[in-house]
Amino acid sequence: MDARVDHLLLEALALAPEERSLVALSLLHSLQSDGATDQAVTESWVSEARRRNEDITDGRTKAVPVEEFRNWFNSL
Repeated sequence: MDARVDHLLLEALALAPEERSLVALSLLHSLQSDGATDQAVTESWVSEARRRNEDITDGRTKAVPVEEFRNWFNSL
């Protein structure tokens, strides 16, 4: 992800659960309204999850424990 996407994600994660739900549903709806079928969206997410898993497995990306992420996020 690029810095802009990272920033948006961090901002979204700081929202209340109800607000995050609204954002998530709105984003999913925007993907589906672009003509993508549910199957295409699912396949895209599965592909992305596999790519991210490979990045971690191959050492291109380092995973961090959720508590470390929360501490980092809260320090912003």
